[in-house]
Amino acid sequence: MPGIWDQRLRNNAQPYVKSPRIVNVDKHASFPPAHQKAKDEGVFSRRCKLRRVKYLNNCIENDHKAVKRKSRFRQWYQSLSTARSTIDVMEAMRMVQKGQLRYIKKQDICAQNQLIDKLFGLAASF
Repeated sequence: MPGIWDQRLRNNAQPYVKSPRIVNVDKHASFPPAHQKAKDEGVFSRRCKLRRVKYLNNCIENDHKAVKRKSRFRQWYQSLSTARSTIDVMEAMRMVQKGQLRYIKKQDICAQNQLIDKLFGLAASF
């Protein structure tokens, strides 16, 4: 198993990309030896840390639950690019709804509407 992880890491690593400070993985037993091997071979810097989180995948999936629920009925996408752009818009709207934007408060509806107008060229109406 560590060999597969090393191979994928090497294939995806770009020479101009800096080494990450922290690598987040789940608690599978193959990750620490593979991480150490990558550090020894110079793929990661010596200061790169391995952070093992027990239920990392569950946290990510929970955040996308609302997007999955809305896109479940949209199985008629004509192309991958159409599906991707639609899901990107749904995720952006979800971030606005949850108040995850730095300079726009969750309760500031006017600022949210202006942002939507700038991003998507739409005039938000009620």
